[in-house]
Amino acid sequence: MYMQKYPCVYMRGGTSKAVIFHEKDLPEDKSLWDNIFLKVMGTPDVKQIDGMGGTVSSTSKIAIVSPSDREDADVNYTFKQVDIIIPRVDGSANCGNISSAIGPFAIDEGLVEAVEPITVVRVLNTNTNKIIEEHVRVKDKRAMVHGDEVIKGVPGTGSRIDMYFEQPGGAVTGKLFPTGNKKDIFDVPDFGNIEVTVIDCSNPIVFIRARDLKIKGTELIELNNNKEVMEYIERIRCIAAEKCGFVDKWEQARTMSTSVPKVSIVSIPQDYEDMDGNNIKASEMDLCCRAVSVGKLHKAYPMTVAVGTGAAAKIPGTIVNEIACLSKNYSKDIIVLGHSSGTTEVDMKMNGEEVLKGGVTRTARRIMDGYVYVRD
Repeated sequence: MYMQKYPCVYMRGGTSKAVIFHEKDLPEDKSLWDNIFLKVMGTPDVKQIDGMGGTVSSTSKIAIVSPSDREDADVNYTFKQVDIIIPRVDGSANCGNISSAIGPFAIDEGLVEAVEPITVVRVLNTNTNKIIEEHVRVKDKRAMVHGDEVIKGVPGTGSRIDMYFEQPGGAVTGKLFPTGNKKDIFDVPDFGNIEVTVIDCSNPIVFIRARDLKIKGTELIELNNNKEVMEYIERIRCIAAEKCGFVDKWEQARTMSTSVPKVSIVSIPQDYEDMDGNNIKASEMDLCCRAVSVGKLHKAYPMTVAVGTGAAAKIPGTIVNEIACLSKNYSKDIIVLGHSSGTTEVDMKMNGEEVLKGGVTRTARRIMDGYVYVRD
């Protein structure tokens, strides 16, 4: 028995990590990819001990990059979310944090000409067919790593990357509001009726009020141990998946649509202690929110969910808009989200209820490059 090796780069993008491949280094037969990616991550195994995965959704990710033949894009980028416990690779949606690594990767790998002091990289995300424009600081023909930018959920500082998700509405379903409504009532088996908002903006998201789950909304990883509430959340997510057309019956979403829709639990601004033990004040945010990804509390807040949350906060009639207390301390375009690792600003450009673009700031860096070995 032999092992196959593939050239790759291991990078952090925002609060996530991924193994990044050049498409040319993978088999031409794309039907072989999922099996390779499962072995790269060490799935299925709760420890992912025989692969690169880090046992949580934010560290079990794959990106594939190639030059783009489109006039409005420099590179194509495909994202794959690798499950941990079940042998599934989901390519139905994008990851905003990993998106932030694609610009620096493209520059350092020579896919885009490095221009100082800032190189603009236009990335076509093939999962959603949407453009992400990334402004990457460059020095000596390389993407800068060191800088003063602080990303909540990432130790230290890094070089600022400004990202703009262009025309993000309907990224997966083709509709900003996939159900046709800004609010829906779901009849959740064994739990009863609950009001939610389902939006598709950078990624499909179902928003739930914390109070309707009978929780505070400031919970951290202890929420994972509340089996009843987590089951309630999963059933809501599964029903949203059916409403979005991802599955025929909601029960199928547990295994057939594990990555989308995402879940955001929203509440009014509140004081709380974040994952790093920092005191976060209600006065610092417009909205308190918690994300659930692949069945677990997200330890920060996915950037695609941040853009969708910002959009929902700006559109009257959503439960997010009803809850958000838009701060007078920021310009009208800025929404400040208080999440598990601190606060994040989202810059929303709107034309009425049309989402023109959503801007976020990230940092990214190369951690390792070389070959990853997988068993035949």
